[in-house]
Amino acid sequence: MNSTDNDNLRIASAVSRLETWFASMEGADGYHGPVVGLRTQLLGWCGAGNDWRWEGLLDGWRERHRLTGDPAYLAHMNLALERLQQAQLADGTLRNSYFDQNPCEGGMPYEPAVMAAVLRTVAYLRQQGQEPSPGALGMLDAFVEKRLIKELWNKNLQTFNNWLQSDFESYAPPAVAAVVDVLAGYGALTGRAERWQHYLAGAGESLLAAQLGSGPLQGAMPVSNSAAASVSPFLAARCLPALRCLASLTGDPRYATARERLQRFVAGALQPGGGIAFMQHRQRPASVAPLFVGATAHVLRLLQEDGATFDMTSQIDWVLQHQSASGAFETSVGFGGRGMPPRLPDWRDLLPVVAWNAFCYAMLAPRAGAAGANTSVAAPAPVDRLVQVKSAKGRLLEDAGQIVLEVGGSPLFRWTKRTLAPDVCLI
Repeated sequence: MNSTDNDNLRIASAVSRLETWFASMEGADGYHGPVVGLRTQLLGWCGAGNDWRWEGLLDGWRERHRLTGDPAYLAHMNLALERLQQAQLADGTLRNSYFDQNPCEGGMPYEPAVMAAVLRTVAYLRQQGQEPSPGALGMLDAFVEKRLIKELWNKNLQTFNNWLQSDFESYAPPAVAAVVDVLAGYGALTGRAERWQHYLAGAGESLLAAQLGSGPLQGAMPVSNSAAASVSPFLAARCLPALRCLASLTGDPRYATARERLQRFVAGALQPGGGIAFMQHRQRPASVAPLFVGATAHVLRLLQEDGATFDMTSQIDWVLQHQSASGAFETSVGFGGRGMPPRLPDWRDLLPVVAWNAFCYAMLAPRAGAAGANTSVAAPAPVDRLVQVKSAKGRLLEDAGQIVLEVGGSPLFRWTKRTLAPDVCLI
């Protein structure tokens, strides 16, 4: 057995264990759990979110079916479409779509990212001879017409805002890029690409205008066009597919140039020891930590899809090193200035989050070989880890039924899986 075979077996095992963990987080309406996000933590509400978790899961299931032919993955995709239809509100938004600020609707860039994944899923199901339900197509139509065009299109800026208004002069390139993915995919699905050309042209110009042209952040896409002093490499990377799409649709060489510049910036933010830098700054050193494991996995996937040619083996190994006994991947390394070896990890580093794990799943899925879906009823292995909780030492415990964070034997957080809220939340 050569090293490639060993790598494939290792990844296949990681994917199988992760699927077991996902099953422990799945409730009747989707995938539950606490959130440690880029901005804040969400512990008081642990319901089923309709955010990035669906993007990673749908893309991962699609790749697993492509490799294995296992119908279980088609069933997962179809059930996800049903759940998202049930979550859609009258204005086209999705309930509980704001990730680390749930339970709120209208989450950006989360909702268009989910709908772009839905479009990829519907296109794939058609390839497999499965026509999407009228409900799925209606969901997409409502999101595009009622939410994107009616509420978020800014006629003055000729691009898309994050909120229902038209007075602000700022926009978020990662959200605009996700909308580009939706409109291009929806045009291809419906055969009405010309309907969206005006909106795509405006959105594309706004992306080109926002890209940073010089200095240490050259090529980056900022989180907002009006705040260019700092950049999230992870969020910037999420603009790569849109630039690639616009280059293909328009033939305009500016998009290809912008994509190449952005790819260089993102690849340069990967750390030699593993992980993607948290923030890069124009006038001070990078904020390397926390290194988000799922964000790193997603960036690797985006770079590979974008044609990056550098060897990603060491970065993939770094991601795999952060899979816990339960099968879930740890959230990060280095929260609160802690957790960088040999320090004790912060509790936020180890608390597993479905959305970040879904990104790991989507990155690993096409590398996991042809083994079918994990249909085992075996529960995730238990976790018992020492963590730092502010100035105290605590323990993070997880099994098939609950996640507990405790200090001195007293729980600060205790959540029974598949429930809406924790039994205890004192942190």
